[in-house]
Amino acid sequence: MSTAAKTRIRATLALLTAASLALAGCSPTAGPTAEPEPTPVYVTAPLTGVQYLENSVEAAGLSRPSVACKIDNSYDARPQLGLNRTDVTFVEMVEGGLTRLVAIWHSDQPNSVGPVRSIRPMDPDIISPFGGIVCYSGGQWVFMKMMLATNVFNASETSEQDNGTFSRTKDRIAPHNVLVDVAKLATNHPELAAPQVQFGFANEPTKSTAALQGKPVSDIKVYFPLAVSQWAPNAESSRFLRTQDGEIHTDAADGSQISAANVVIMTVEIDRSYLDGRYGNVPRSVLIGSGQAQVCSAGSCVAATWSKASQIAPIAFTDAAGNPVLLAPGNTWVELQAAIAESKTVLTFKPLPSATPTPK
Repeated sequence: MSTAAKTRIRATLALLTAASLALAGCSPTAGPTAEPEPTPVYVTAPLTGVQYLENSVEAAGLSRPSVACKIDNSYDARPQLGLNRTDVTFVEMVEGGLTRLVAIWHSDQPNSVGPVRSIRPMDPDIISPFGGIVCYSGGQWVFMKMMLATNVFNASETSEQDNGTFSRTKDRIAPHNVLVDVAKLATNHPELAAPQVQFGFANEPTKSTAALQGKPVSDIKVYFPLAVSQWAPNAESSRFLRTQDGEIHTDAADGSQISAANVVIMTVEIDRSYLDGRYGNVPRSVLIGSGQAQVCSAGSCVAATWSKASQIAPIAFTDAAGNPVLLAPGNTWVELQAAIAESKTVLTFKPLPSATPTPK
């Protein structure tokens, strides 16, 4: 090979090397590795089992105390204010066979609820497990002493007269006109702890014990001597809609029908002679002990056993095998059906689908 040819080859190789280096310099460099999205952290509301994002306004509110109020349930008191925002509501039999409510707000606390009425002898056993605050208009001194002896902060119309939490509306006649600012009452007592978990909850309605083990119902009626609570399942919302004494039960705040994710019927004994008859004719539902129950969630009901070991112990529900009953996430209404002749629970179950005949 001639010297000129060798020179041309060396020149060509030099050009190719330079081009390769230039191309290498122009190739894009790898950027920084993208950070993975953080896993959401949720906080569970102790009285409803509903989950909220850790840094949300709703989650921040879970550190406040619960507020339980005695709510009138007579004809003149309806529609009540704020009942569709409760976490838990108890229906109890009072004198004359009528019913009164113990409504408990925690995860959602309105500025106005009512009408608020007086305390009754079973209320300390109902409210003590929740701690926090109880509000009532007044009551017989023997009942008030029982409530004052608990671990719950007592807020009566008299004790709160300078705090701006109780008011009387002109829209209703006394004694059905006492309203309470639940949100302000809780804000005024930051020293009080949030409630402990009371019931077991499934992650979703279809995984509740009633949905998995129970039977679908079309109607639930709880009869008291002079009152009838009725619940009907709503298939679209997986909730139960409430009727009181044959009329749709609504919330005066917005006119919406009262609804619940869970309806629990506890059969309870009635003590009319507690404290040597000093209650007069006021019946007392006996809650420390055990008894039969129906737990209803997601359109179905399952038989259960309820038990409560002490005044401050929560009510526990177990199935036929002794396992804890899991409720659907959401609010719960507990009907304390009296174990007397004039009171009963009637469940109307949906008919089972008929078997399709096998073609011959």
